[in-house]
Amino acid sequence: MTEYKYICTKHRFWVDENPKDAFESIQKMTKLAEQLLQKNQPNQAIPYLGTAYETAQIIFDNRLESPQLTTSLTSSAIMLAHAYAATNQLNAANILLKHLNTKMKCAIECAYGYTTKVAFFEHCSRAITEAKNDIMLASTIPTLKPNQYSQLH
Repeated sequence: MTEYKYICTKHRFWVDENPKDAFESIQKMTKLAEQLLQKNQPNQAIPYLGTAYETAQIIFDNRLESPQLTTSLTSSAIMLAHAYAATNQLNAANILLKHLNTKMKCAIECAYGYTTKVAFFEHCSRAITEAKNDIMLASTIPTLKPNQYSQLH
């Protein structure tokens, strides 16, 4: 059994037994997290995003994938990775995105012959790779304070 950081065993079994309700829960948690991120509160958003991501992952791993679920899985992971990066948890962000990209590559292999599914999973994989590159690039650019800018004449 996969080890989860944000979901306890009791809720993990609830997700297995109630995937439709769990998916609705993902949407609510993501919406709350988005509001917190808009208020520049990534620390407060992380538990919601982590729970949404792990819930989506459980449903996805049960082979109940759908475009909406896969989109929620991908977007919650990308938002969680950005929240990790915003709180100087770059290693956690990289591990998360690497793990999900591996999962998408596996889904691509499993969907071989289903052109539409493969194209969708490849699209998600590219979005994950782009997010990882964005996070790595942002981490290498120093944050400049206004008095550090040089004036051009």
